[in-house]
Amino acid sequence: MAIGPTTTLPLGTPRRRGYRRLLGILAVQAFGNQMAASFWLVYLVSPPQSLSFDVAIFVWIIGFAVAACTVLGLARGRPIRATTAMSTGLGIMILGHISFAVLPALQGMVFGALFFGIYIPLFWLPLNSLIVRETHSGNRAGRLAAITAVFAITGVLAPILGGFLADVVNYRVVFGLAAVIVGVNFLLVRSLAQADESLSFSLDLRRVGRRAALAFSGQGGVDGLTSAATPLGAFLFTSASLALGLLFALFSLAAGIATVVLGWMSDRVRVRTPFLLLGPLLSVPACLLVYFVRDLATFAFAIGWFSMTSAVAPSFIYTILVDRAEQHVPSLTATRELILNTSRTVALLGGLGVLALRGDVYTLYLLVGGVILLEALAK
Repeated sequence: MAIGPTTTLPLGTPRRRGYRRLLGILAVQAFGNQMAASFWLVYLVSPPQSLSFDVAIFVWIIGFAVAACTVLGLARGRPIRATTAMSTGLGIMILGHISFAVLPALQGMVFGALFFGIYIPLFWLPLNSLIVRETHSGNRAGRLAAITAVFAITGVLAPILGGFLADVVNYRVVFGLAAVIVGVNFLLVRSLAQADESLSFSLDLRRVGRRAALAFSGQGGVDGLTSAATPLGAFLFTSASLALGLLFALFSLAAGIATVVLGWMSDRVRVRTPFLLLGPLLSVPACLLVYFVRDLATFAFAIGWFSMTSAVAPSFIYTILVDRAEQHVPSLTATRELILNTSRTVALLGGLGVLALRGDVYTLYLLVGGVILLEALAK
């Protein structure tokens, strides 16, 4: 048998984790976090905690506001070791899940949200930047869409497991298991550590551009509002944990299928804009359906439809931006993260205002239907 020549990297050449390993890290993290975070609001408003909706929503308001502030602290242009940042973020997220598992509901919500907000930039800024490094213009939309696919696959399995465990035991066990899974990912990240892998994050709104910034604001606004509206809207129809897990799984599956298929198509034809417009425009009727027709079957259909169409644009917004400035991925990623978390916070505060004015949870989808149109502005 002929043996081909071996290739030896020169001494001092930094090794890279590679796309598949990075996606594996993402998958483990998505599974653990979605298993628990899908039920944070449901847990807080369920007996015996029984927090009001407008109080429970602060778990996301605090989390996203702290995330925006943490981005500002990280994006100073100083080199940051990717492994150190990611593993620190994971360690902090473990504390977040433990807070929900062991503390009284209100204290768990506050500390869990604080830890969640610190974790987001520490873990996701390096991971997203490293993944983008492993793409080029010929495969970028498909590879970035695969991130959504991973979230979709884990989003099908994780809420079902979480709902089952909550029914059989309780929510605190779900949060404790999530801490264990994130701990496993901590060990995985450390085992794949690359000593020379460092990144410098800075903010560059000029390079992102006004239209992309507005598009990211729309994406963040949708993220923020739906993080509250979807679990609370589902909870109003059924408080059964397993049934809620199945609903969340349905929504995630719909999102993943659409994004992967359209990402692959975009790479084939090398055109992004039609796909960018398609998602937001098709999402608006689904939002109207949620608001005007209020029964469980219609809600499940409409949110499944919305999940499928609303997942399309965010991947393409980021793809278009990176296509335009491949050499500046860390600064683009940091600026994007700041805009996303700021707009998530502002949108949730707006949603809180709607609830305070005696609007109901389903009214939030009218706001979603307007905000999502900003995503079509990316260019």
